[in-house]
Amino acid sequence: MSENINRRNFLQKSAALSTGAALALSFEETALLAAMTNKPAPRMPGGSIKGLPMGKIGNVKISRMFAGGNLISGFAHSRDLIYVSSLLNKYFTDDKVMETFEICEECGINTAILRLDEHCIRIMNKYWNDRGGKLQWIAQVKMTSDDPTGEAKAAIDNGAIGAYVHGGGGRTFFEKSRGDLLGKAVEFIKQNGASAGLGGHKVEVAQGW
Repeated sequence: MSENINRRNFLQKSAALSTGAALALSFEETALLAAMTNKPAPRMPGGSIKGLPMGKIGNVKISRMFAGGNLISGFAHSRDLIYVSSLLNKYFTDDKVMETFEICEECGINTAILRLDEHCIRIMNKYWNDRGGKLQWIAQVKMTSDDPTGEAKAAIDNGAIGAYVHGGGGRTFFEKSRGDLLGKAVEFIKQNGASAGLGGHKVEVAQGW
């Protein structure tokens, strides 16, 4: 096309087309158009979506779809795009994280898997205490040879319903033939009333620890 059309002009023109063409816009594009024209953004079709399938670990019900924490923590796996993690940290303010968690719960997602660090501990406590949120937390924890259970204890002490050893840690200790330490971490989590898991990045870790 010879005419130079930017994204805003394209969306505005698309919205002016027939009803059939307008329906082809994504929800995000429709919301963007509403923002540009100062109209209220549309709600998700049908409002809240409930009834997601649930699984069960021990006595805890967990939605079969759950929220991950890489974006909230600024880990984007962005290959050579070095600005993305910084961008995410700027975008996911406390208010945006609270909004994200609230949308998760509205849609029937009742659990998030987040790393164990001061940022995530603070965010979860803020969501529970200030927003009255009920989202459950499963913590991804690291371990060392000298202290295989310290992070697991911190996660449980801060309200996590479960914890699992990070995949990189699981693989490393397995390759060093220290399955005994992996076992110690898993047993500690179970003994303290939380659901326990083990990541490994390779199936042999689960088979051989």
